[in-house]
Amino acid sequence: MPKENANVLMDRKNSCLSRNSRTLAVSTICLLLSAVQSVLARPAEIILLRHAEKPPGESNVHLSATGKERARALVQFLTNTPALTANGLPVALFAARPLSRSHSKRPVETLEPLAKHLKLQILTPHTATEWSALAKKVLDDPSDDRKTLVICWTHDYLPQLTEAFGVKPKPSLWKGNLSLMRQRVK
Repeated sequence: MPKENANVLMDRKNSCLSRNSRTLAVSTICLLLSAVQSVLARPAEIILLRHAEKPPGESNVHLSATGKERARALVQFLTNTPALTANGLPVALFAARPLSRSHSKRPVETLEPLAKHLKLQILTPHTATEWSALAKKVLDDPSDDRKTLVICWTHDYLPQLTEAFGVKPKPSLWKGNLSLMRQRVK
């Protein structure tokens, strides 16, 4: 093979390698940018609620009459308060899933009137003790990027859930009636 043909073949090989290297570099950059975007994707606002009032008896897993009234009042409060709708109406509603039939259904019941009004399903992917998994799911989900979410939880685990969202210092145990905490995700 003449030297000239060998040089042409070598130039073609180098050109192909260069194109493949560029393609690989561009693909790697796109993959990294995609990963960074999903890491940076965060809800604009997370509204945390303690469930509405319970009846006096600990064995009752449902809302009291006052709790049901409060749950209905949340609809107007969460959809018509300018400070709470600055990032739009809630696009997702989360509640603690009861562990069994004997555990509180109050977080779900608190959100039912709002869910009906907004035509949203109440998502219950985790029990109250799985607060860390819920925080990870919410913060890692790019479909919630720059949107408002409402989470209704039990008072026993609200401080841990709040801390899992990055709120410092962790709030103390919420013992009162319905409580509201707004958290803008930075």
